[in-house]
Amino acid sequence: FHDYMSLNQWMVEAGVIRRYCDEAGPAVDWLGDLGVPFHDDLVYGGGEIVPRCHCAVNGGQGIIDALHAKARERDIDIALGQRIDRLIVEGGRVVGVAVGDDEIRAHAVIVASGGFAKNMALMEEFFPGAYGTGDWMWYIGADGSRGDAIGFTKSVNAQLTGHGRGLRLLHPNFVTTLEAFMPGWMVLVNRDGRRFGAENAPYGLMDGFMTAQGNVAFAIFDDVVLNPEKGPQVETYKQAIPGREGRGSPNWNPIMVEEQVGRGRIKRSETLEGLARELGLPVERFVATIKRYNNGCATGVDDYDKDKKFLRPIAHPPYYGAEVRPATVCFTQTGLRIDRDAQVLNDFGEPIAGLYAAGEVTGGVIGDRYVGSGNSLSNGATFGRIAGQSVAKKLQ
Repeated sequence: FHDYMSLNQWMVEAGVIRRYCDEAGPAVDWLGDLGVPFHDDLVYGGGEIVPRCHCAVNGGQGIIDALHAKARERDIDIALGQRIDRLIVEGGRVVGVAVGDDEIRAHAVIVASGGFAKNMALMEEFFPGAYGTGDWMWYIGADGSRGDAIGFTKSVNAQLTGHGRGLRLLHPNFVTTLEAFMPGWMVLVNRDGRRFGAENAPYGLMDGFMTAQGNVAFAIFDDVVLNPEKGPQVETYKQAIPGREGRGSPNWNPIMVEEQVGRGRIKRSETLEGLARELGLPVERFVATIKRYNNGCATGVDDYDKDKKFLRPIAHPPYYGAEVRPATVCFTQTGLRIDRDAQVLNDFGEPIAGLYAAGEVTGGVIGDRYVGSGNSLSNGATFGRIAGQSVAKKLQ
């Protein structure tokens, strides 16, 4: 709880986060009881001191498969291809949903319709920072993430919170293959030719780093990436994810690099001075930056405390560089404000009778700093479970 709140400078709902932290572990156990298979080993999700991240076998698909099977086992109806257009409200209470002339009535409604990254109008209104990367921006999620709930909950005066929040990952402009972390052996410099942080920083923090640099940086590496025999071998990532052991970088491997050099997306030069000119960087400052970085590699002491297992000098020509931006939008976090029981609050901070929400459709749970991989999934699972428990309790 204190790690979560401190990382977000207490700019998230403390009571809601306390409930989240208390219930996240039991929610993982609950998923296991429902048939979700998990790997035995925990991994680091971000910058935490001890590993806390539980990895499902087959990733997110493994979770969906198990939950879908359990829903079918219990004869729960699933209506696909339907977009809710309004809530049914009677006597000040939400009692169902409607699609055109079709209505479904229930004791309560739990909204879990995801975010809005596929709705450009809502992106401009609630996550304008995503446009800092221009036409590079791309979204990794589903076409259904269109923010319908923001519209259909207006009728009950639902409160929105979390304006401007979401997660962006650093990415080159030559491929749309998700790579959460940049390879740790890279060097990142800004337009001034200076480094600005440890390249192996958690991706939840890298977004903030990049905003401070005007959303543009340059990834620098040398020919050891293409010809490993030229230099020492170091780690690419902080850890191996269970089920993905042995995988290299999908975006920065020899085949991809050669292809993108040919397309002009990655620049190559026999000298650091030449590479700086190719990238439009201040030559003397850039060369001095790389020299200082190389000295840190030799001594094992990096200016930004980069982990030693990633330290490899940029010293084996030819040299390579490419522009990168935080262009990959992972999720949005402006959404319905909920209380610790997952009940949606109105504009006066009062619970809306019969209306609950969980996951990306909510705001105030995930803050400006994403605490680590799995934060969004556990948010959905934890508050989805809490919402169900809250409704069941009121039915007793």
